[in-house]
Amino acid sequence: MLASIRIALMTIRLVMRTKVALFFTFLFPIIFLFVYLGLFAHGNPAAVIYFFGPLVTLNIMGSGFWGLGMQSVMQRERGSLRRYRLAPIGPGTMVASNLLANYLLGLPTVALLVVCAMAFFHMPLQISLLALLVLVTAGTFAFAGFGLTIASIANTMQEAQVYNNVVWFALLFLSGVTVPLPMLPHWIQRFAAFLPATYLVTSFQAIMVRGDSLFAHGAEMLVLLVSGTFGLLFAWKLFRWEKEEKISRHAKLLALSCIIPFLVMGVWMNARGNLTAAWAETFSMMSRPPLSGEQPAAPTDANLLADFESPQEAENLLKRWQISTEASAAGHSLGELDLVSPGAAGTAHALRFKGHVAPAPDSDHGNVAVRYTFSLTPRDQGPRGIQFDVRGDSRLFQVKVEPPTSAFATPALSFVPDSDWQTVRLPAAWLAKPAGSSPTGTTWVLEILADGPPGDFKLDLDELRLY
Repeated sequence: MLASIRIALMTIRLVMRTKVALFFTFLFPIIFLFVYLGLFAHGNPAAVIYFFGPLVTLNIMGSGFWGLGMQSVMQRERGSLRRYRLAPIGPGTMVASNLLANYLLGLPTVALLVVCAMAFFHMPLQISLLALLVLVTAGTFAFAGFGLTIASIANTMQEAQVYNNVVWFALLFLSGVTVPLPMLPHWIQRFAAFLPATYLVTSFQAIMVRGDSLFAHGAEMLVLLVSGTFGLLFAWKLFRWEKEEKISRHAKLLALSCIIPFLVMGVWMNARGNLTAAWAETFSMMSRPPLSGEQPAAPTDANLLADFESPQEAENLLKRWQISTEASAAGHSLGELDLVSPGAAGTAHALRFKGHVAPAPDSDHGNVAVRYTFSLTPRDQGPRGIQFDVRGDSRLFQVKVEPPTSAFATPALSFVPDSDWQTVRLPAAWLAKPAGSSPTGTTWVLEILADGPPGDFKLDLDELRLY
């Protein structure tokens, strides 16, 4: 253990003496922070919080793959490891020293990123220092294991670069590091559950944006630690002192077993069913423009059911709106909700209902619906129906209102939206207060159904009101 610490400290001293190493270790991440947050956050502190997790993840990934991993291959090819071979140390000492040096160099870099984000982009630090340290430690441990495993199985620098690029670009574009996951197609979001960077990115975002507890993401941290352990064990067992030593194909295939924890976790996360909804909630909380001045007053229009303008609208989506698919093919069709800007008639936000329609068994059609619950307050003269502004794809949609009892008919209205905003009205005279009995004050359900042949769909909804 003491030998690993000494070698790690010597490695750090060498980095401090090399201008190029200092630039890419400390200065380049800061430059990238200004470019990254400047392009994606646009001065919105809420967006800075959302993108800060991917920024730290990107820095940890780069350090593991292109710093630690490539440095190990370079040392072997240059013969730098030969001077250690006769010393009373083994491969485990070298692997541990590389990991420790990488970790100790990464901590001040993350601290600099936090300070710069808070000072120049006004990012509120909505995460405890302990939670931040745990996330950085788990991520560094996992990607160091990946980087050192690739360094162990690669016979040359060129081969290591090929392996690194394949893994790097997959993690870069498919795990939320550069493109937010809710903006990607559904099949990519499902695939992202199998990628290690996804766990670190979404854990950062859930804790910093939604205020989740670190314990709520203990499973993700455990998988990162287990996979990092697998990777370091393989790096230890496959460690080579000389470039003339070659790794067999069998050993390379055996090293692939370090992805087993992610395969298990990906299957489990997809089976939970609320994966994309949680990501969409976090993204919608970020995507709202920053509030300035006083909070907007509550709407005074008694007929207005939803205008999607309240600061808590993202949370309300999960409370009052619900996605449902056809019972005969549950899970085939997919749908999710999000807030988009701007809304109809210049409003700040609108609701986006999007997803994919898949055919039911023995059919060429499928459907997916969104349901909204509301109550009618007693009034002298009830409303005549429901209206809302809508735009979307040229696909057939149906809208209907389900009463609290079966005593009322439930007619459905079919419509095909346009790319421009238009108003849809569902006449429903039975919403008015009938003589003798009134269902006011009880729960009604508005259902909007995406129907038809298989394919993606998108529908924006705004200004939901009675008329």
